[in-house]
This record gives sequence, C-alpha cells and structure tokens, in this order.
Amino acid sequence: MTPDGSLRGLSSPTLADQAYEALREAIISGELAPEEKITERGLAERLAVSPTPVREALRRLEQDQLVARTGLRTVQVASFDDDTAIESRQIEGALRAVAARLAATNATPTQLARIESLLDDGDREAERLRARAAAGDDVTVADFADLLGVTREFHAAVNEASNNPVLLRMLGLVDAFSLARRRPRLRGELRLGHADDMVARYGEHRSIFEAVSAGDADRAEQLMRAHSEADALVTPV
Repeated sequence: MTPDGSLRGLSSPTLADQAYEALREAIISGELAPEEKITERGLAERLAVSPTPVREALRRLEQDQLVARTGLRTVQVASFDDDTAIESRQIEGALRAVAARLAATNATPTQLARIESLLDDGDREAERLRARAAAGDDVTVADFADLLGVTREFHAAVNEASNNPVLLRMLGLVDAFSLARRRPRLRGELRLGHADDMVARYGEHRSIFEAVSAGDADRAEQLMRAHSEADALVTPV
C-alpha cells in the first residue's frame, strides 16, 4: 500500500513473466521436446535467473496444460497428440473468427497500420517463395520461417485488435497447442509438394485484413473461419 492507502502500480514484465514467455516459446518451437523431463534448477541455469521466477512460470504453464508436474521440483513437457491438436485448432479457429469480427469494429488506426505493414512484408516473402517454387527449387521448412513468422504475427495482431481481454486470454490457452504442431504439418505438406498451395493460402490473410479494415464484421468473421477451418484440415505426414 502507498501512504494514501491506494495499491501500488505493478511493474511488468517481471522475471516470472519473462521466464513464462521464454519457456512457452521453447515448448512451442520444440526446443523443449514433448515428454521431455525438466527441472526448475536446470531451467533456471539456462535462463540465468534464480529458481523462484522459474517456479512461478511453471505454475502458469501447468495451468495452460503445457507441462505436468512429475515431482516436487521436476515437470514434464506435455505431449501434443493428434486428437488434442485437432481439437485445439478447432477451438482456436472459432476464437480467431470472433476476434476478427471484433477487430472489424474495435481496431484502432495504429493497429490496422501495423497489420497492413506485416502483410506487406509477408507479400514480399511469399513472392520470393513463389518464384523459387516456379523455378523448381527445393523449398524447405527453413525457407518458410520468415513467412510463418509473419503469419503468426498477423494472427496475433488481429487478435490484439479485438481489444477484448477475455478473448485474448482464451486464445492464449489454445494457440500454443496449434503452434507446437505447425512445423510437423509444414514438413508433411512440403513432402507432398504443396509449397504452392501453402503460399496461396497465405494470400487469404490480405482478404481478411481488407474486411477488418473496412469494418465489415460479418465478412471478417466468415473469412477467418473459412481460413482456420481449411488450416485445421492439414495434418502431419
């Protein structure tokens, strides 16, 4: 409490917040593999922090069901089986559609400008990949890294533009499961020679943005739902 009786303002991000984000990203990227056993002390050493913020971060990751406690100071990374991944993508798709609808009415000019800038970057990267595929060059998962990054930022930006904290919290709980399965799905599509289809699917983001920017909530929701449903049908090979 401050002298006048009011609550003190909170400083963020705390070390626990930073540890949570770092560990969540490591799980999503596969740096921490499914079913890998990890310890608080080992993670603290890797993050160069004390065990306390790591312990707090792991409690949050337990709530997110991204890790499961196996001992007093040890946890195991969750395993993302196909059924769980499919269900999570379906839930995420429905929530993304709602986010797009809300973004069409709630997005600020600054948020819209940010989304458009991301798409401009993505368009240039998509054109580069399209040219490589047309030339018959092999396209790998690594080649798609930049476009995947733009895509991920796009969806995060549209979600943020909904300006709905409850929805953002719900999306945060399910998108990790979807992201953790994205690389295996990408490898499967590339093995089947679907690089062109993947680049074409990226183009759907521009249409979604145009609907959001125009304030057309119905169309924004419809396009995002269709985009997410098509994405959910892609499975690892």
